[in-house]
Amino acid sequence: MTARQLNALLDHQTQKLLDNGFHALCGVPEAEFIARMEGLASSLESAGEIPLTGNIPLCVAFRPGLANLDDAMARIEAKSATGAVEMTPLSPDAFGVIDCIQLPPGEFYLLLGIDTGRDLLNVSPEESLVVIERCGRTPLTMEEGVALTMQYPELLTDKQSYNCIQMPGSRKAGDQRVPSIWVSKGRPRLGWCWDRNVHSWLGSASAALRLGEAAS
Repeated sequence: MTARQLNALLDHQTQKLLDNGFHALCGVPEAEFIARMEGLASSLESAGEIPLTGNIPLCVAFRPGLANLDDAMARIEAKSATGAVEMTPLSPDAFGVIDCIQLPPGEFYLLLGIDTGRDLLNVSPEESLVVIERCGRTPLTMEEGVALTMQYPELLTDKQSYNCIQMPGSRKAGDQRVPSIWVSKGRPRLGWCWDRNVHSWLGSASAALRLGEAAS
C-alpha cells in the first residue's frame, strides 16, 4: 500500500480512537494525541511504499503501562457486551514483552501488515512463534492485541475474515501462559491459554513491522 492509502487509514483510526475516548484512557489530552498521530503520519510519508501482508493493514498501538487494560477492555464491545480482563490466577501486570521484540520509542506507534493468524488456527502458540519468526514477522504483544481488538472488534465475531487472537509476544518469565482475547461467556475476554495447546478459534497474531514517530 502507498503511504497515502495508509495515512487515510490512520486518519480514520485516529477519529475512531478519539470518539472512543482512547486518548483519555492513555492520559493524553486530545490536542496532544492528534499531534502524536500526525507524527506517525510523517513516519508513513518517510517510509514510502510499504509491502504488506496479513488481513489488517494498520493499527495504532501503545506501550505497556500507558493504559489500564481493564479500562481498555471495557471499551471493546462484541455481541452487545463489553470486554473484561479475566486472567486468574495472574493479572496483566504479570506479563512482559519477550526479549526478541524491540518496541519503537514513544508512547504510540504503528503496527503494519497485521495478521490475526488464520493460517495458525489449530497450531499451538509455541509452534506458531517459530513460524512467525521464520517468516520475518513479529508476534503481537498483549497490549498490541488489546489495541487491535479496540480498533477492529469485528475480529471477535467475523469468522469469514478474522479470528480471535493470541499474543505470544508477551509472556511471564518461566510460565507457559500466553495472553489471548476471545469471546467467553458472551463477552470479550482478555485471558490466557497454555502455549502448547491448540484451538480452532484462536490464532497467534503477528505484524510485518512496527513504526514509530520520525526523528525530529
